[in-house]
Amino acid sequence: MRLGLALFLTLALGAGAALAQTPAGPAPAGPDAQPPAYDPIGDAIAAALPPDQTTDQEPDAMPADDAPPAPPPGYAAPPPPTTRYGPARPLIMAPPPRAAPGRPSLDRPVMIDETGKSPDGPPTVIDLTYESRIRGSAAASQGLQGPLDGGWTVRTDAGAPVLSLQLVDRGNGYGQLEGAWRSLDAPMSRVGLIDSLDRQPAVLTIRITKAPGKPTVVLSLTPASDGTWRGDLMDDRGVRPVVMKRN
Repeated sequence: MRLGLALFLTLALGAGAALAQTPAGPAPAGPDAQPPAYDPIGDAIAAALPPDQTTDQEPDAMPADDAPPAPPPGYAAPPPPTTRYGPARPLIMAPPPRAAPGRPSLDRPVMIDETGKSPDGPPTVIDLTYESRIRGSAAASQGLQGPLDGGWTVRTDAGAPVLSLQLVDRGNGYGQLEGAWRSLDAPMSRVGLIDSLDRQPAVLTIRITKAPGKPTVVLSLTPASDGTWRGDLMDDRGVRPVVMKRN
């Protein structure tokens, strides 16, 4: 009997303490307003949760891990790709070409007697290629000219130089000839244009006027087997045998 009475008193005191700790709700707005119903279960759940979470919210998604997942036990990596000639090799990118080293700069001019020194550095591959193309173009252009195109020197039979000629032959031995001359047997060298060039199948006639009032110099030449032209030179000194040879 005493044990049952003590248990009843303990339960009654616990319920009274819970009612005493419950906060009082807001006062009724009017005489007819009803006080809010007390929910001890909802209050206990709200006290147990954090302030920024409620029962109807889902937890935020966890950030994904950047590391790749570990392979499962017993996983074997596939073999490397192969071709008909054997295993495929990885592509290796070639390094960019290095720029050609610059030419050395000189702190003074190079004198003419310094044969072992060049004002510039050694020619590069680009320089050699450019020079080769220029020479090839010049050779191709020269190949289209006639046999008299180029520089010639007229000498006497004794070998004394008389005239230097620069001829232009544009047409395979049949086109019009042009040219210039320079005297080599006078105290003062004179230059000028050739008055006329008459090319016949066996004779080449060149007429030159060295000075106004002077007689015209006439060269009558025929081709020889050694590539020279031989004939006579007629001027104020008379008629002399001469030979015209390419420079």
